[in-house]
Amino acid sequence: MRAGKLIIGTEQVCLALPKRGRVRLVLVSEGASEATVSKITRKCEFYRLPCRVIGIDGGTLGDWIGKSYAPMCIGVADEGFAAQIIKILGSPDDGSSL
Repeated sequence: MRAGKLIIGTEQVCLALPKRGRVRLVLVSEGASEATVSKITRKCEFYRLPCRVIGIDGGTLGDWIGKSYAPMCIGVADEGFAAQIIKILGSPDDGSSL
């Protein structure tokens, strides 16, 4: 968060997706509505970006990044940080989750 490498919020992430190289990974809280999950996953598929629905609620996600509110979606802009998160979470097909 301090490095400025996170994009917070569904709308902010959606606005950043078309900008090449701006977002490397999208994390969506399991507490997000079906419409939000569908919207984000469709956009990530279109732009060929990895997207993971993680097994935590927005409040916990907000706590992790030092925010007092509950974001449902976070975009990771740093390639190395995104790669490490993907490594920890595993591929979407192997059943791994956070």
